[in-house]
Amino acid sequence: MLSNKSVKRFSFFGSWSGRAAYMVAAFFVLVGFVGNVEAQEPHVKTGPLPLAWKQMPKKPKPQFHPTCNLDSGSVGFYFFPPNLGAKWTFRTVSQIMDATNKVLKSDTTYSFERVISDSNRTLQGAPVLRCESTMPYHAGQEAAAKLSETEYYLDDSVVMTVFNHSLTSELDHFLLVNPLKLGASWKDLRDDTTKTTVIAMAEPVTVPYGSFERSLVVLTPAGFGEMSKYFVKGVGIVKMVFRGIPPQENGTFVVTTELMALDKGDPKRSIKYRFAEPLAPVKKPARSKKGRAH
Repeated sequence: MLSNKSVKRFSFFGSWSGRAAYMVAAFFVLVGFVGNVEAQEPHVKTGPLPLAWKQMPKKPKPQFHPTCNLDSGSVGFYFFPPNLGAKWTFRTVSQIMDATNKVLKSDTTYSFERVISDSNRTLQGAPVLRCESTMPYHAGQEAAAKLSETEYYLDDSVVMTVFNHSLTSELDHFLLVNPLKLGASWKDLRDDTTKTTVIAMAEPVTVPYGSFERSLVVLTPAGFGEMSKYFVKGVGIVKMVFRGIPPQENGTFVVTTELMALDKGDPKRSIKYRFAEPLAPVKKPARSKKGRAH
């Protein structure tokens, strides 16, 4: 049997930045910004601006209006169904193998996560999913599993965990970031050097929950090895594989986490309904040939 410390560190729910960001999760800061630049003619001295100019209304800064349609082209569509009551259950097999791939040690644990609220918002006012997560447990010990809570933000451009209810926290963890194309990459954390890279767009994958002809696969350096994650549209993460050579073990450490069951919850309580309707573009009045508005 692997030690409890090893199981906790390398299992699906027990790794990376503690329980606040259990998934191996870059999003752009959800605030608009513009630079205020005053152009001046070279070598020309200018006096103070006329009072009338100072009183002129300033051009409003652009605002960020995320969309969350969760259609086939949405980054958020690769996440689990973001519906109240949704639940996903995983099996994790942790193994140490020798040079001939013979299993020296093995341990199997389980974990699940479920959406318990769709009404929370971040400090920036964006809707988030609040989920209840279990630490890894062995078969038959689900009722005694330790619980913690995690918040997720997702829209058509990003999937991320949220730390301290803020979309700008340095500890927010980015799972997927637009654009999702072969070779695209992003930082796991804003101030981290670790990057996740898309290595496949249509990889077949089979797990206990089912077989899928196409999955998005991303690769992340992790400690003394690397982590591969398989995402399927409309389902979520179906598989994660960590492979590395631990410094204190004579062999290869392989941790495989696979989706076993998925309850999609109440589709009428999807997080997408918590987003504001996108603003319609303002139409400029038509002008005649003489330059007058109709």
